[in-house]
Amino acid sequence: MKVGYVSPMSIAAVNGGLRTQALMTTKHIMSFGVEPKLISPWDDMKAMNLDLVHVFGASIENVGIVDQVKAMGLPLALSPVFFSNRKAAFIKRALKMERLSSAFGSGIRSDFSVKTELCSKSDLVLPNTSAEADLIRDGFSIPESQIQIIPNGVEQKFAEARPQLFIDTYGLKDFVLFAGQAGAKRKNVIKLLEVAPDLDAPVVIIGSFYKDEYGEKCRILAAEAGNVTLIETLDHDSELLASAYAASSVFVLPSQFETPGIAAMEAALAGSRIVITEKGGTKDYFDGYAEFVNPDSSKSILNGIKEALKRESSDTLKNHILENYTWQRVAELTANQYKRVLE
Repeated sequence: MKVGYVSPMSIAAVNGGLRTQALMTTKHIMSFGVEPKLISPWDDMKAMNLDLVHVFGASIENVGIVDQVKAMGLPLALSPVFFSNRKAAFIKRALKMERLSSAFGSGIRSDFSVKTELCSKSDLVLPNTSAEADLIRDGFSIPESQIQIIPNGVEQKFAEARPQLFIDTYGLKDFVLFAGQAGAKRKNVIKLLEVAPDLDAPVVIIGSFYKDEYGEKCRILAAEAGNVTLIETLDHDSELLASAYAASSVFVLPSQFETPGIAAMEAALAGSRIVITEKGGTKDYFDGYAEFVNPDSSKSILNGIKEALKRESSDTLKNHILENYTWQRVAELTANQYKRVLE
């Protein structure tokens, strides 16, 4: 089975979860009878003799390629990588209003409209969480038969991470850690920095801030806190990143939402206790194993971190992830869905 893979060009500049999901899927899918072909704008897709195309990201960048795939008559799988804190009923009403206004030639398209179009044109829609699946089904009116939840995954190597490299490099251990796109407002790092002075532990932020007002405010809060260490973004394959996970006591993702937060899964494999947003489908992966926090409440985030710091370390979450959420398992589930569509 020959499958073409398409991702938005933006992942070349943003080393985030979407990039990891696409790269790890294509890396491990070969074990299940799939020959992956990474499609770039310079390739002649018609000459590839593909059986199916898998698109990552229900974004406007991918509208053109989806139309071409459908014109070629190829089956289409889509990983939307979508979430909104808006309710499905709101999304449905917004789409109805947009359809009505378009009848008068407004020409304006919302992000919801673009995502609905891409999902509706797909033979297979592969959300990462049940919350994402619910929004796609109830907000975008996509038939349940087209939707199949495929979880995000994690590399098993993080289970072998050791803390000493990070300890030797920075002289820090047993700290509260955030790693990710620190400059993205959705990641809500500013709330972590606001509560940092009230924590009886060092705080480490791995991730770069943009040179904007939000980034400057975060840098000022970090400097004022007195217990915060800022480290520029580390490559995903960096031994220092894995070591940071292992050296930390608690890993925090206080984001506005996560689907489900690959970095938290990596940190959990390395033995860190997890504090994570309650929004975006995180409970599919972490329910019963982590402290869930309200991203809009500094008090909730502070209390969640304090509770996690008090808990004893355990391998329960680590074993849960190894059993259910390795990229090998994700690739197997994905390949099975390809086969179902092609039968």
